[in-house]
Amino acid sequence: MIKLCIILIVLAACINGPTPKLVPIPPQSESEIVWSHELPERISHADGFIVGKIVTLEEDWAYDDPCGLISIAMKHCDGTVTYRLKVENDLRDKWLWTFTPANGTFGLHEGEQAIFIWSNVVAYKYQKCREQQGMTSGFCDYDILPALTSDLDVLPLADSTRVDSIFQHKRK
Repeated sequence: MIKLCIILIVLAACINGPTPKLVPIPPQSESEIVWSHELPERISHADGFIVGKIVTLEEDWAYDDPCGLISIAMKHCDGTVTYRLKVENDLRDKWLWTFTPANGTFGLHEGEQAIFIWSNVVAYKYQKCREQQGMTSGFCDYDILPALTSDLDVLPLADSTRVDSIFQHKRK
């Protein structure tokens, strides 16, 4: 019986959690239909934007929403992986976060130059939450983070005048 338990523990340790496939994708120009309807609304509701280059891209496990061993083994993981990226230009830098499906693809990469449009979102510290909930209360600690929430939040540099115009119009 003890041997069986040891074998099961070793096998469980061998199961890798899913991670997104890193597939660099350059920012895409959106169609005029998207520019006439969806993008102006997204930009006007955004909390800010920066035109710059990704100089640092790293996983941020504090906000990951991991899957359990059974869902990983059955390939039914619907958790997320969190990335933190530092965007710089000549005037300033900005840390942004993005959340991607654990079994999906992730297109951002270091060196990418684009317009990054962010919104402040509530990001739960899932790892800390699970540790606390196992011992005490159901409270889940969180932060408000500037985040990229859609592929439409990363646009080519050529669209910077349009984005700036929409964002400035919002402030009036």
